[in-house]
Amino acid sequence: MVLVTGGTGLVGSHILLHLTQKGQRVRAIYRQAERIAEVERLFRFYTPEAAELLGRIEWVEADLSDYFALEEALQGVRQVYHAAAKVSFNPGESDRMLKVNSEGTANLMNACLHCGVEKVCYVSSIASLGKALDGGVIDEQVEWQADDHRSAYSYSKFRAEMEVWRASKEGIPVVIVNPSVIIGPVNWLRSSGRLFYSVRKGLPVYTGGVTGFVDVRDVAAAVVLLMESQSVNERFILNGENLSYRDFFTMVAQALGRRPPFLKVGRLMTELGWRVNLLFCYLAGKAPAITKDTARTAETVSRYSADKFSRQFNYRFTPLKEAIENTARWFKAEEQ
Repeated sequence: MVLVTGGTGLVGSHILLHLTQKGQRVRAIYRQAERIAEVERLFRFYTPEAAELLGRIEWVEADLSDYFALEEALQGVRQVYHAAAKVSFNPGESDRMLKVNSEGTANLMNACLHCGVEKVCYVSSIASLGKALDGGVIDEQVEWQADDHRSAYSYSKFRAEMEVWRASKEGIPVVIVNPSVIIGPVNWLRSSGRLFYSVRKGLPVYTGGVTGFVDVRDVAAAVVLLMESQSVNERFILNGENLSYRDFFTMVAQALGRRPPFLKVGRLMTELGWRVNLLFCYLAGKAPAITKDTARTAETVSRYSADKFSRQFNYRFTPLKEAIENTARWFKAEEQ
């Protein structure tokens, strides 16, 4: 038996799809029952065999904060795909995010040790990697460094990785993947869906930043390949293409039939923008739409290399244009 945490999320749902298409029976953890319906729609979007594949999933309600619930969910499980995470750049959610991502991962790894799990794959993030000091391409050798520009999300994923490496030293074979910005079918208001939603509403501005992007289908395929391989106690960056935010938003706009962004916003404006937004949102009692972390990320130039994974598994990542078009088809289908 295989267990997938975060089964209703962007990555977790696609791992479930990939595993069930390979004929495996899977146990999946969820927290909100209504989100299982989103997984069912996702399966129907991809395949006419959705009902049969969904029948191979055993859903279990559990929370990463509940050690005993995790222990129960792990009964009879050989492998664990740990894709559950809280993603937020809202400063007010920092403590909660650290609790879910770091302490929750510690609970899961302890339960895996107790239950004799044979292998764990942790879906981390490029946010837990370091920065290339010379401005070059970031690979698996660039280690995380603490500095004033690190987000709480980055710190929480780094801490979670430390729990996974700790468990590896205690006897569990592990692999860690660090996907770049993951593009794929998801709720408009979650994960990278918010980027598509912004363009759909009309996004006139763009920033000077550059980052990596990867198709969620590649992430799902990659983690399954790693779990079926002899690779243990290693990390792999998963990245399809490095692209400027301007080019990315232009491609999204074209796929959605919207006007591409046309007005460049410089670093000074982004620094001013998040401060003004924070003030107005504080007065209105709302969560900020733009934070210090998101503003600075939007101006950062970071390029990532997935050469290690591509060479080791002879793998070709999906072109970003295809990933965007696939996601756009999903959003259009959801609107009908």
